[in-house]
Formats: sequence, structure tokens, C-alpha cells
Amino acid sequence: MKKIFKTIVTFLKRKWKLLLLILVIMAIIFGFLQNRNKNQVQLNFISPIRKDLVSSITISGRVDAKEKAQLRFVTGGKLVYLGAKQGDVVKKWQSIATIDRSTLQKQMDQNLNLYMKERYDFEDTKDDIKDRTLDTQETRDVAKQQYDLENQVLNVEIQNIAIANTTIYAPFEGILTVVPTNVTGVQLLATDYFELVNPKTLIFRAAIDEIDMRRISKGQSGQIVLDAYDGEQIDTYISYVSYTSNESSSGTVFLVEFPIDSQDMEKYRIGMNGDALIKIEEKKNVLAIPLDAISERDDRVFVSIKADNKEGFEEKEIKVGLESEDEIEVLEGLSENDQVLLPE
Repeated sequence: MKKIFKTIVTFLKRKWKLLLLILVIMAIIFGFLQNRNKNQVQLNFISPIRKDLVSSITISGRVDAKEKAQLRFVTGGKLVYLGAKQGDVVKKWQSIATIDRSTLQKQMDQNLNLYMKERYDFEDTKDDIKDRTLDTQETRDVAKQQYDLENQVLNVEIQNIAIANTTIYAPFEGILTVVPTNVTGVQLLATDYFELVNPKTLIFRAAIDEIDMRRISKGQSGQIVLDAYDGEQIDTYISYVSYTSNESSSGTVFLVEFPIDSQDMEKYRIGMNGDALIKIEEKKNVLAIPLDAISERDDRVFVSIKADNKEGFEEKEIKVGLESEDEIEVLEGLSENDQVLLPE
């Protein structure tokens, strides 16, 4: 045993350069093989499958109401009457609130006195000139008095309108969703408002991109899913498409409205966010592949299918039809036996 060990040691001492060279070569070969395996792409293939395909558009929006109004006083004033509070149901033309009209009433009385004075002055002038011919200056004076009298009539009418505007009435039946105060005796500003919403007119209002306008029309069915009630669908339809555009961060959009068949504002509150899915077209039992598998050039559609070559695949032109959010119908060029390459 000692003799064998001694022989090996002697051999290593004499041939260490050769052994070192062999080890270096082996390391280079091992590294090359490792790098080739690392760079070799793992190809992922799938087969086309038959399924029902639905083409749809999903747009985001929020709950609103067709009949919604912000009611303000023309001028501010002291609140002296409050006929309803936040959350109350009010009837059409019901008085909601009144501000102090005493100052306006005094101004009305003053305007009435000025009107009577102008009227008597004008009648005195008419009595004075009825039996004689007037020169140019007198004719102009009479016309001026006539204008003064008419202006006083207008002042009285304007003041009467101002007094009428000291009370806010409900223009339709609904629920008061915003009230600036729940007590009387406080000073309201002209910017303070009461908001009235008709729960019978609840809608979901969303914005659709202009490129999708040709795909929708009034009456198309849809489903709404609100963020607050994820998984709960509201069946509805398109009741209105705006005739003018709006600008958004994504470009030019048009407003689309969907009625909500519910008057429950305790559940469906104004401003709730959600999505509306509009069903455009549906086909049964079509051959479909993922949208990621196709590429387009010069108005032609291509896929890569499994092949016995160096790359492991080859390109093939196909014809496509209905497109959903994730998949597309194959009309020609593929069968269920083909293997389609999916990108990484």
C-alpha cells in the first residue's frame, strides 16, 4: 500500500503540469455547457381550444341621478324657516327653507311709494297738456316721465321676484342629500346649497373611449359591478349616449348612462364607483387562442407553431374573428392538434 501511494505521489510530481492543463480544459468545457443550458429558452406551447367567446367592453364610472339639483338662495341671508333636514323625503313644490325677507319687504314698500309718486306726477303732466300742442322739449319731458314711471314698475317687479326667491321650493320629489345647516337663525351665504336627488332616477354614468363608439348603441345590455358590492351584478342596458365629447387623461371620451332599477339610496349611494360591462357579440363553440399568441404585420395576423427545426417553431399566417378581452377566434389556419407558441 505504501509502495502504491509513493508511486502516485511521484507521478503527480512529475506530471502536475499535464494534470493542471487537463483540469483547466475540463473547467472550460463545463462552463460552456452550463452557459449553453442557461441561454437555452424554455418554449411554452398550448393547443387551440373550443369554447364560447364573448366580445365586450368594460368601462369605469360611478352612481349618479338624472334628477339632481343644487338649490341656492339668490343672495345670502338669515335662515328663519327650515322645512326639511338632511335625509328627509320632500314632495314636489314643498317649501324647504326661507331666509329673512324683512329688509326686502321694506325696500318693496319704498319702491311702491316711489311708483305712486311717479304715477301721480305723470298724470298731472297729462292733465296739463291735454288741451294744447307741445313743442319738442315738452314732448321729450313727457317721454322721460313715462320712462321713469315704467322703471318704477320694473323696480317693484324685481323686488317682488327677490322676495319670492327668499323661499326655496323642491322642483321635484326626492331626498335631501345635502343641507348646509340643521338649525334656523344662522346666516347662509349665497354659495350655500341644498342638494335634492330623485331616487327613482338612479343611473350609472361612465365614459367610453371614442374608438369604441362604433361598437355600442342605445338599448345594448350590460352588467354593473360596484366596488362596494364586488361580485354582485346589476343587469341593465344603455339608456343614453352623449352627443358631445369630453376630454379625459386618456383622450376623447363620451358619457354613457345605464339605469339602476332600484330606489334604495341607502345601498346605492351617489358617487359609488364601479365598472360596467357591455356585451357586444357572443359566439358558441369557436376555436380560440390567447391574444398574446398573435402578432400583426401589414394587416395580417401570424402565430408561431411547434416545428421540427433548430428554433423549435415556425411562423404561420391565420385568419381571426371575434375578440374578447383575453382571447381571439381562429377562423382559418389552425386546428386543435396544432401547438401554438406563447411568449414568455
